[in-house]
Amino acid sequence: MENSETVQRNLRLLEQAAACYHAMADFRKRRQRAVNFYRGRQWSDTLVVNGRTMTEEQYIQQQGRAPIKQNMIRPPLRNIIGQFRSNPSKPIVFARNRSDQRCAEMMTVALESALSMNDSLNRDARALEEFLVSGSAIYRTSFSLDGARQRAIPKFRAVAANRFFIDPDMEDVLGEDAAVVGELLDLDVDELVATYARCPADEERLRALYASQQSLNGTRGLYPAAMAKGPRPADLSVLFPVVPGKCRVVEIWRKECGWKLYCHDFLTGTFELRPVADLPAVEALNAERRRLAERNGAEPALVECCQQYVPVWRCYHLTPDGHTLFEGDSPYAHGNHPFVFTFYPMVDGECWGLVEDLIDQQKVINRNMILFDFINSASAKGVLLVPEECIPDDYSLDDIAEEWARYNGVIKIKARAGAQIPQQISSNAMHPGLGQMIEMQLRLMADIGGVHDAVQGKAPASGTPSSLYAQQSQNSSINTLDYVATFNHFLQLRDKRLLQLVAQYYTARQYISTVGTEFGEEAHFFDPETIRNVDFENAIVQGNNTPAFRALVDDTLLELLRAQLIPLDVFLENSSLPFADRILQSVRSKNNSSTTNQEVTL
Repeated sequence: MENSETVQRNLRLLEQAAACYHAMADFRKRRQRAVNFYRGRQWSDTLVVNGRTMTEEQYIQQQGRAPIKQNMIRPPLRNIIGQFRSNPSKPIVFARNRSDQRCAEMMTVALESALSMNDSLNRDARALEEFLVSGSAIYRTSFSLDGARQRAIPKFRAVAANRFFIDPDMEDVLGEDAAVVGELLDLDVDELVATYARCPADEERLRALYASQQSLNGTRGLYPAAMAKGPRPADLSVLFPVVPGKCRVVEIWRKECGWKLYCHDFLTGTFELRPVADLPAVEALNAERRRLAERNGAEPALVECCQQYVPVWRCYHLTPDGHTLFEGDSPYAHGNHPFVFTFYPMVDGECWGLVEDLIDQQKVINRNMILFDFINSASAKGVLLVPEECIPDDYSLDDIAEEWARYNGVIKIKARAGAQIPQQISSNAMHPGLGQMIEMQLRLMADIGGVHDAVQGKAPASGTPSSLYAQQSQNSSINTLDYVATFNHFLQLRDKRLLQLVAQYYTARQYISTVGTEFGEEAHFFDPETIRNVDFENAIVQGNNTPAFRALVDDTLLELLRAQLIPLDVFLENSSLPFADRILQSVRSKNNSSTTNQEVTL
């Protein structure tokens, strides 16, 4: 059990986490409004009528009108997501030195495998959707157990924006000046025990720590389970879970400064930060290396170290009442927290998505559509006007209405001098400017969203040259380039974290299988000894994973094969044809058989 000083420290950490979380309340409120409009709940804004607060939908219904909406926000976002899916990117790892290119290919294969195991295509598309809606994208990276594969793999998952908190004083667009970052976790009791317990005694302690909170969930839970059917709450309680029966864990990563040993091992060529208490162990290691060097008559490769006051990311997993579930320095070789995030555009520390720019135009369109419906329902539509003096004595209005609606009907009337005959009145009360107003708002949405007709694939006007249409499509793509480029940089940061996890935790030689034959078979054998001390970087290359690109590569290879500039096995190794691997195996098997027969003959 923790002492009182540790509990008091943890309570101060929880207060700091709560302050960071509540500082983002405006962001979560604006994000929830953007989600409502994107979802179609576009009359959810509140207003005050005669001292009573109600939603716009309730007010419209009180006026006897239907809250009509035409969701024009989703199409431009679907178009951008569709462009992202139709032009998939592919991470390419390169080494600082050209001589380490083989290692770079090995790391590229490992990174492709990690992305494939995490289903990155679907996860990234949904992360882009969140980025366009709220202006934020958040991933958490880790090296943890995968239930389906029953082994630890580099993993990443999206973090809900209403569970994430970060230092409110952050100003850097990359978040490098953040000092606090964390997440609110809600776990089942069994999941909690499986994560933090190491023996039966730990299980008893964990169940005892959360017994009081679970007993209060039924009475003090801020969000009942019935709310799960509607929109999720934008703001959560830092201390209480959303769903009763869950266990709240507050994960806090804080940058703390302290004295550390900065060690440079000349034997392995590595740099490492170690606790000051490890100084006797380092000195003992150096003494052992000196003895071995004297015995062999060589110069000893020692570990040089010095004390430095450096910032270190430290992790805390805390209960709502201040008890420690886990505490320690960052276990990752990169020495950072596991979160990867981007906030757009970070003007004065604020972020917002594309949806927020389209809300006003969407509201004007909805109001005009309701006005259109109201005018249309209140206008005369085929009203029959029958003067009373024209109605015969043996005729009624019902008889006239029936004959009027009948095919080839005959209506008997009294014809008198100067009397009017029955006539039908149709009123077109629609103001011509109403349709122009809706059309103007649609054009404004296209201009603001940057998704015009050309990029949507709509047919151009008659007589439009193909070159002009292509130029319009390209210019429209430039309007959304900042969003896509920012999101691609976010993916590049994610891939770099996965790359660092691969280099740290893949400690045994293993075969890594991937789809495609871009690299040779040798690159699929991951060797941790080979990649040690190699400085890697990664880049995202656009468009090299599309069918059009693969067809271009296959055509180029075919031309080289026909010109006899490359052999058949080289063509098959680099081709993306579905039968290339099978033919390559047959060719190699035949060549091996021929070589064996020649040796037997000799």
